[in-house]
Amino acid sequence: MELDIILEADLTPDQITELGLLAEQYGFRAIWAQNYARARDAFMSIVPLARASSRIRIGVVIVSPYEMHPLKIANAALTLNEYCAGRAVVAVGAGGEWPTVMKIGYGKRVRGAREAIEIIKGSFGHPVLNYDGEVYHAQGFAAQWHAGDPPLIYDGASGPRMLQMAAAVADGVMMSDVHPEMFDDRLPLLRQALADNCRSDADFRVSNFIAWHIKEDRDASLTEARRELIIRGWLDREWLVPYVNEAEADAIVGNKWPFLKAYRERHGNIDGVPKHVVDQLVEGLSLSGDNSDIERHIERLHKFAAAGFTEVALRVHDDPADSIRVIGDRVLPALS
Repeated sequence: MELDIILEADLTPDQITELGLLAEQYGFRAIWAQNYARARDAFMSIVPLARASSRIRIGVVIVSPYEMHPLKIANAALTLNEYCAGRAVVAVGAGGEWPTVMKIGYGKRVRGAREAIEIIKGSFGHPVLNYDGEVYHAQGFAAQWHAGDPPLIYDGASGPRMLQMAAAVADGVMMSDVHPEMFDDRLPLLRQALADNCRSDADFRVSNFIAWHIKEDRDASLTEARRELIIRGWLDREWLVPYVNEAEADAIVGNKWPFLKAYRERHGNIDGVPKHVVDQLVEGLSLSGDNSDIERHIERLHKFAAAGFTEVALRVHDDPADSIRVIGDRVLPALS
């Protein structure tokens, strides 16, 4: 199983380039820029790294067809792919931050995401693309200027219907915060969907976005992990019940404000939520602690490899260079 790095969205292009080249030296498979509404444009920000690197894959996650028409996503993906000589990877999904900021309704989310991926991938293999779907349309689109291998297109999906759709049309899937306790609800369904579409594991990538918070200072690690908890599956019930009881899950679903407040104010104080509940969520939904915890987290990552994940994308936060070095020195060798 290979490892990717996902970077914080607030980094400058120069910082992304420096971190990406560091990750390339260690042998990470890919580096991903996050596509947030309150940050620089992800495609443009990662172009300098695309030009400067030679081996590492160059990715953007997550791009929604509700923010960019699928043809514009295709054009951006192909352009990035040209800049990095065929190493581009793009994760497309029906969620993300942009649609909310733009006050755009999702409509037919699964259908829309499927049509978007069909248009994007169809634009790679046809001299001229014409497409008429329920949600999206294309007429006379041509990308004959692009030569070589096309970019890989992932579907950002964790729910059953999206996973089934991804198995039909995408090059791979990137789940989000799905840990071993959740595998049985997703992986058999994904494998069956691949079989139903006459596809094998060999031509489909299975990835998962996981939060990495390991630091020399254990308190700093746990503070960072608590701060980021709200975006661990957005604390939907499916992400809670493997780790807390039903009553505790009900309380969190009914009032996520303490978690959102900590995230917005950039601290780790989850006011009004019992400490044991917060601790259990941090332990279950992230890789946290100090350097003495690395070995047990490596064991958890081995469970992903055994379950059939082709890669895991580790989301680093504060002090990303330190995190890349620790992962490169301690975790990559253990998984290779």
